[in-house]
Amino acid sequence: MSAVLDPVIVGAGPAGVRAAETLVRAGLRPIVLDEGGFRSGGQIYRRPPLDDGRSYRSRYGSEAHKAEALHKSFDALRDAIDYRPETLVWNISRGGETDRLDLLTDGVHGQLPYSHLILATGATDRVLPFKGWTRPGVYTLGASQTALKAQGCTVGERVAFMGGSGPLLYLVAWQYHHAGGAKVVAVLDTAPLASKFHLAHLAFYAPRIVALGAYYGLRLKLGGVPIHYNVRPDEVLGEGHVDGDSLSLGRACARG
Repeated sequence: MSAVLDPVIVGAGPAGVRAAETLVRAGLRPIVLDEGGFRSGGQIYRRPPLDDGRSYRSRYGSEAHKAEALHKSFDALRDAIDYRPETLVWNISRGGETDRLDLLTDGVHGQLPYSHLILATGATDRVLPFKGWTRPGVYTLGASQTALKAQGCTVGERVAFMGGSGPLLYLVAWQYHHAGGAKVVAVLDTAPLASKFHLAHLAFYAPRIVALGAYYGLRLKLGGVPIHYNVRPDEVLGEGHVDGDSLSLGRACARG
């Protein structure tokens, strides 16, 4: 007879915490593996490693109440779960006597057998390479947001945001502008402006999300932040650091 194994959850963001709550209510003690360090919340509600004095409102904006509720829920669960922070799951092996996870914790490889697995790993940045994209000073939107949330610092003094056409672009740009630690010199949207109006019908299904997107864009405009649409990155300029970008704006080409 095989041993009874505790269920395993990968990720301690909103989905991982809610999954753990459900399992605990059912009388189970799940193992929660978290690549982050000792503080739950995932990427969206990431907690700083130490209390930096910032309020929930200043750190999470309109999502402050959700972040605070999630953190309190996780803190209440700590004694009822087997929480393993700073643990990276890099492989799932199936077959043989038991299925298992390959782990990396503090640089040490390990394995964890499991019978039931919940993947709550959330989303990741999807980066499309272009010339100069690995130059020092170029960050993904997720990385720049993590620096602001976790360390309370910005990734530079003059920052241009270019990250596709989704709502995260405007959210992170607004967070930087609102924080005041850096000058947001431009927001560069890869979608044409006309395409935004094609999504107007979505306001019926998700009015709050649409309203927030419009709010961030309007606040950036009122704050004097230039917003350009239909942008295509050609090259990041500079030697050893970022000096500017070479861009295609619609049919025109610009350098900045």
